[in-house]
Amino acid sequence: MNESPSPVVRESAPIPVFRISFANATLLSAGYLVVGAIVELVRRTWNPRWAEQLSWSMEAFPAGILRTFGALDPLREAYAAGTLHETHVRLIYAGAVVLTVYGIGLLVGASMWLMVRSRRSAG
Repeated sequence: MNESPSPVVRESAPIPVFRISFANATLLSAGYLVVGAIVELVRRTWNPRWAEQLSWSMEAFPAGILRTFGALDPLREAYAAGTLHETHVRLIYAGAVVLTVYGIGLLVGASMWLMVRSRRSAG
């Protein structure tokens, strides 16, 4: 009888899900901030209507985040009172976006890690 040897099943290398999620979050955050800076530069330099509309659209995301956590109204009040400069508001908006993107990346990374771990323990 000619029996072929059974194939050797190697355990796959661990997938660096947190590193991948961190890299994706960094890329997304950097891209968002670069696009926002370019739009703001175009808006302040030439002030085309499309740049104004795009700027408002890009501000809707961090405004929604801040509204969800109850920080938008105090931010508006501080800006209206002159306590915060427009640059400060933009930095707070940027920070809200970056933190949200990293938070989502962490949740996705943790979910992927749990899925890989449960798959390894089941098989």
